[in-house]
Amino acid sequence: MNVGSVLAEQALSRYSHAMSDKSKILYDGNCVVCDIEISHYKRIAPMDFEMVDISNPSFKAVDYGLTTDAVNRHMHVMSPDGKIHVGVDAFAHIWSRIPRYSFAKKIVDLPGVRSMAEVGYEVFVRLRPYLPKKNASPLGA
Repeated sequence: MNVGSVLAEQALSRYSHAMSDKSKILYDGNCVVCDIEISHYKRIAPMDFEMVDISNPSFKAVDYGLTTDAVNRHMHVMSPDGKIHVGVDAFAHIWSRIPRYSFAKKIVDLPGVRSMAEVGYEVFVRLRPYLPKKNASPLGA
């Protein structure tokens, strides 16, 4: 397969991913904290989101036009129009689609609040590898 064919296939894949009314949340289902947060959104707004677990062995970041490193470092959300939202922007997009959380989107968009949220998110990103994992085996096992 030549480079042109690969690029065309990736573009088609991104296009088909964007052909839904649902936003796609790419999250680490192996991260306990991440899974709790995303399960909450799934429970309260199942019609608005498709959850894509990046820890699933069948997941391929390239199918979304992303790198494995990028999706493992920050949460990504693909809106129905195909736009990719990352980190705090991903959460803001999620909140904008859930009526009871639209206030959170408005708050995070306030001057100064976005910067503080970005700093807080980056702290979480750095701590996340040390947080409990769902499939972690006990010590000595």
